Amino acid sequence: MKKITVFSLMLLMIFATTSFANGPKKKKVSGFQGTITYKITYEGRELSSQEETQMPNKKVSYYVGSKEIEKTIMPMGYTFTISDRETRDYTIVYDMMGQKFFSKWTKEAKTDSAKTADAENIKIEKFEDTKVIAGYKCKKALVTVKGKDDNEQKITMYYTEDIKTPYPDEEMDLGGMVMQMELLMGDEDDDEALTMVYTVSEVKKGKVKKSEYAMPAGAKEYTKDELKKMFGGGATE
Repeated sequence: MKKITVFSLMLLMIFATTSFANGPKKKKVSGFQGTITYKITYEGRELSSQEETQMPNKKVSYYVGSKEIEKTIMPMGYTFTISDRETRDYTIVYDMMGQKFFSKWTKEAKTDSAKTADAENIKIEKFEDTKVIAGYKCKKALVTVKGKDDNEQKITMYYTEDIKTPYPDEEMDLGGMVMQMELLMGDEDDDEALTMVYTVSEVKKGKVKKSEYAMPAGAKEYTKDELKKMFGGGATE
């Protein structure tokens, strides 16, 4: 029986926000400032007792000036990333099961030819379907990401145009904040596959306390290369 391991999940969660590095280096900050909390649930089958202790159950996104902080919370701890859209500084923080570490680096801007070589084929389809999430009217979209190995990842999203993101993803800008996302973990024909569902439970505008994303006391620092080795190679590229 195939199970989702905490290792594979960490690869997905920790490196999910690195795509910002190809975005604009300088831009006046506008759009939402504050906190958005997502509840994480799973569909497709019941979680095993081991998975219930390892899988995340909440994600909190903080928007602070040019910084975007993505905090993923699990029963055994948390991890978060800090992306600065202006300086390209990127920080990964891990505090789980007694292990505390962090890594900081600055992403270098890629040339147009390098971007083309690395680019994934992203297709966005928008639909008339709507639903209300956390009090906001949301529209449906299906995002299909085709990688260099021709594997496809389909992601169902609901977004609201009533909340503007400070730094929209250039390659996948829906025109508003994503309020729900359904991500299949595994193959469609695999009975053990899970669909991870993120749904916004709270939107809070305004100032974010620095303590919400403070470095845990005693955390050990790793270089980018050391972190890549820990998580299996080129996940940070």
